[in-house]
Amino acid sequence: MAERMKAHAVSRLELLDLAASLRLRVAADREGEWTAGSPPDILADLAGRIRSCRLCPLAATRIKAVPGAGSASAEILFIGEGPGYEEDRQGEPFVGKAGQLLDRIVKAMGLSRDAVFIANIVKCHPMRDPSTPEARGNDRPPTPEEIAACRRYVDRQIAAIAPKVIVSLGAVSAKALLGTSEGITRLRGRWAEYRSPDGKAAPIPLMPTYHPAALLRDETLKAAVWSDMKTVLAFLGRSVPK
Repeated sequence: MAERMKAHAVSRLELLDLAASLRLRVAADREGEWTAGSPPDILADLAGRIRSCRLCPLAATRIKAVPGAGSASAEILFIGEGPGYEEDRQGEPFVGKAGQLLDRIVKAMGLSRDAVFIANIVKCHPMRDPSTPEARGNDRPPTPEEIAACRRYVDRQIAAIAPKVIVSLGAVSAKALLGTSEGITRLRGRWAEYRSPDGKAAPIPLMPTYHPAALLRDETLKAAVWSDMKTVLAFLGRSVPK
């Protein structure tokens, strides 16, 4: 009986993966239907698509999808890993403790949350155990399949905003945007480039740095992140506020 149940579970997971793969292929065939227009219109259209997205199994366990938030004309685009419980509950990015720390970093840069754009590589909450979404330590890194499902949205958000700089927060974001297997310790603090999937748009300078959640676990990383943010400000011709 146990073996039959196990086989049934595996078969069901395989069917879910196949269904997600088929939906991805169908969506890819419809890429010509994406909305054109002003950046705010494009971002609003993307937000609607993200909230109704069913391209991967995360859609079945989310409370709310989290498209992103901020200025459609932001000079700086922050891209993290994925929503946590509070983000899942509120439908807004970076509103938990890591988000509060990111707010302080942005403020220290002389900017406001409304002046930048904040998003994630995946738009729904990846959980170890979906039956206990609020449990401490229940977050997990998104799978390659989940990242691939959301990538169309991320790339179009970047194209619509056309930021002067992308700041990737954490290893997952940096690896996905740069197509690298290098760890964040090696990547952070060194300029890289984000390139659009079709290669037509000009590359966008990208600064990888640690995720705010890592700073909550290890305060010694704060100096490195602030150094990275000062590098970003210098690139933009902005002085560090006193």
